[in-house]
Amino acid sequence: MASASIALPKVNRAELLKIIGLPSEREQAARIADGAGELVRTVVSVIDNLVTACIERRTANEFLQKRNEVFPQYFVAMRALGDLTKIVLPKQAIERLVAESFSEMEADFRELGPPTFGTDLTERGMFTVWTLRKIHDLAQEIVASPIPIEDDSKNKDNEMAMEFVTLAVWNRFHVDCLTKSMRAKKPLYPEVVEPIRDGLRAAVNAYACIRRWADLRNPKAEPVLSHVEWSEEDECLLADSMRDLEQELD
Repeated sequence: MASASIALPKVNRAELLKIIGLPSEREQAARIADGAGELVRTVVSVIDNLVTACIERRTANEFLQKRNEVFPQYFVAMRALGDLTKIVLPKQAIERLVAESFSEMEADFRELGPPTFGTDLTERGMFTVWTLRKIHDLAQEIVASPIPIEDDSKNKDNEMAMEFVTLAVWNRFHVDCLTKSMRAKKPLYPEVVEPIRDGLRAAVNAYACIRRWADLRNPKAEPVLSHVEWSEEDECLLADSMRDLEQELD
């Protein structure tokens, strides 16, 4: 994944779990802005401008260069949006906001995707939003789970947290590129489509990562099989079946 080569700030394991589904465009900022006013609008405007700067590139190389330049800023801005949202909105309001955001993204892909990108990229976008929903559900499990106490498990927990957050925000950046293109009626240049398509693939890796992380937080106990006593009838049936098998082999 290209983001692995981009320097990103360290984050607390839970700080970015809550932002995977938050709205990140100017048009949607009012839903959060009632509590924090202009500050939220400013952060969302920064995110919007960073995404717009990328989707306006004409060639793949120009897009990649601009993406590498702006992604660390996008990462920090999304973190700030999550922090502000947590401060100004109660948990139930955030969950409602995330659910509405996912539904709107899906509706946009259904209605605006085909005329903007064609069938293939639209279907990939829809699948990505569906995957983000699954990721969000697992994220809530992790937030509610105890942090490991043992040093080895705690270190693994930290590593999985940073790996997941990087993958998830990397993927969300490319989803935002598509949603911005659709909503602003800014068609992508042909060469830019493939890098964005590749960025969408990070959703699968992010899901696999958070699945492992959830299993680390809540390891599944191996089922204990009770001892079954064999009766004389069971022994006879087994002996008969073994004789039948021997005769077939002969």
